[in-house]
Amino acid sequence: MDTINTGKFDLATPHQELLLKAALLSDEESLKAFRKWQGAADWEEYLEQGSFRLLPLLYINLQKHGVDDPAIGKLKGIYRQAWSKNQTLFHEMAKVVEHLQNAGIKTMLLKGASLSLLYYKNNGARPMADIDVLVPLKQARLAIEILQKAGWKSPVPLTELDLIYGHAIQLSNNSRKEFDLHWRPFNGCRDEYEKDFWDGAIPLKLANVNSLAPNPTDMLFHTIIHGVAWNPIPPIRWIADAITLINSDDFTIDWQRLINMAQKHYFSLRLKKGLQYLHDIFYPNIPPNVIKTIINLPVSYLEKIEYRFMIRDRENENSSPLAALCCHLCRFRRLNSRKFIFPIITFSRSLQWRMNARNNYDLLCKGFRITTNMFLSRPFQVRHR
Repeated sequence: MDTINTGKFDLATPHQELLLKAALLSDEESLKAFRKWQGAADWEEYLEQGSFRLLPLLYINLQKHGVDDPAIGKLKGIYRQAWSKNQTLFHEMAKVVEHLQNAGIKTMLLKGASLSLLYYKNNGARPMADIDVLVPLKQARLAIEILQKAGWKSPVPLTELDLIYGHAIQLSNNSRKEFDLHWRPFNGCRDEYEKDFWDGAIPLKLANVNSLAPNPTDMLFHTIIHGVAWNPIPPIRWIADAITLINSDDFTIDWQRLINMAQKHYFSLRLKKGLQYLHDIFYPNIPPNVIKTIINLPVSYLEKIEYRFMIRDRENENSSPLAALCCHLCRFRRLNSRKFIFPIITFSRSLQWRMNARNNYDLLCKGFRITTNMFLSRPFQVRHR
């Protein structure tokens, strides 16, 4: 079989991989990984947040296999805390969903809520800080107006360019609860994919309120595309999410649809990186012919630049303005539902939105300052003969 460079250590560190194996694998493999993970570092003293969010799932897996260890007591407490917080969150978000549906607005729960309720089937297995709610693009502005009347506010007003080029906005209330309201499933999502996303949705019940969830194939696509990217908190739980989806006994992945989506929306490289990493490290139920097909998917030059940009620390995009520009061009291309022709005026408007520029002149000034600062901040290098 052909292979590709999976960028393994970009997706998880060796210590994180041990934790993931302990939380996901079965029998002796799980216990062996757990012992190695325990011995590699004092997790009770310090554990980065990305790994900490996996501890409830670790507890469930160790309990399932009857592991007797002094750490079980602490893990049980962490699991119970996650279960309690999720229950509160589900109850709060059920009110939001009900507000929207009473106004005739469809809702879909993305990411953690749907994964927890349909695939993990345990409200404590996957800790969540908030819930992502998707509404149809045409109803986004109405949804925000309704939620504002119900006490939910955004730190910045929603603009027309937000609706055209953005995908979500964060809302919060006086109780300091937060959630993300989406009008597109992900950044750069085409309008026709949004329609496919809704058409393929499956029913979901959140605290006795009916809503929708992405079908398992769309959920897996969404999980991988989101997960294979840098985040200030290591986003390694996407690996647990993807494995849980693929190995589910109740749902089936439409692998051809997954491949078609990656090609159609220029996500072939991210899908390659994500799926082969899962295949090589965690051995999920991915058919061999699927892996071979995915490995051989063509990848554009822009996708390669975008991927290199997406897996690096992006706290300061000014350090690589050319890569940031290419990354934004990829997103812009995904939003263009017709065969890609570079419309310079429209792209300029999208860059104005991205860089919060008032007009083209302001955009040029900001671009010049970023480029100048990048070169001035680089130390002079001495060439040695």
